[in-house]
Amino acid sequence: MNEEKTLLTKEEQVLIDKLENEMLFALSSAHVKFYKNEIQTIISQAKRRQAFLTKYAYEL
Repeated sequence: MNEEKTLLTKEEQVLIDKLENEMLFALSSAHVKFYKNEIQTIISQAKRRQAFLTKYAYEL
């Protein structure tokens, strides 16, 4: 996860920290799954953004 966090912006890192804290106090497994899915979505978007930037950096 540390490698993935390097791809995140400061705002995304703060958001993921908040989601992880909320996950600790979740009342049901459905809530835990929701927070986990949100975290995974943010990380996957950051990976796509990095792949896009890497791809087009070579073209410039």
